[in-house]
Amino acid sequence: MKLINDIIAILSSLSFVDYILYFSVLALLILTIALIYVLKSEDEEKSIGSEEMKENEVDLKYIASTIKEKTEPIVDMTAYEEEQEQKAIISYDELVKESNKKQLQYDKVELVDNLIPTKKINLSDMIKEKEEEKEETTIFHYEKEEAFLKTLKELNSLLN
Repeated sequence: MKLINDIIAILSSLSFVDYILYFSVLALLILTIALIYVLKSEDEEKSIGSEEMKENEVDLKYIASTIKEKTEPIVDMTAYEEEQEQKAIISYDELVKESNKKQLQYDKVELVDNLIPTKKINLSDMIKEKEEEKEETTIFHYEKEEAFLKTLKELNSLLN
């Protein structure tokens, strides 16, 4: 009981200005704690965002590599388109093959802001012919061909 009386005595001795100072210090303390909390949560979001960015970057690299490796799509042509293809001076396949043989020449590659690669085109010799890639052909050995034909004959006899 004496403790409560002492607290009441101290509070009654304070003036109005003392109360304002006390509550302003208390408000500043609360604001400082809230600011520290917000800054720490932003750091955590940035670290999570950078991890997601790295995962997305890996995904983009994977997608770009699969697009480069992907074979050409099969195009279903109508009878009219097939007729025009046969009558054409140069076929679509030849045109695509010729366009893939040429590539631009670059003088140098520079990075803008250490992020974006820019390439300077060589204006004196703009187009360079790509070297043709030789297709490797595999030839069956005679024994393998014989074994293959034998299994085909056995399959044919089983089906009949």
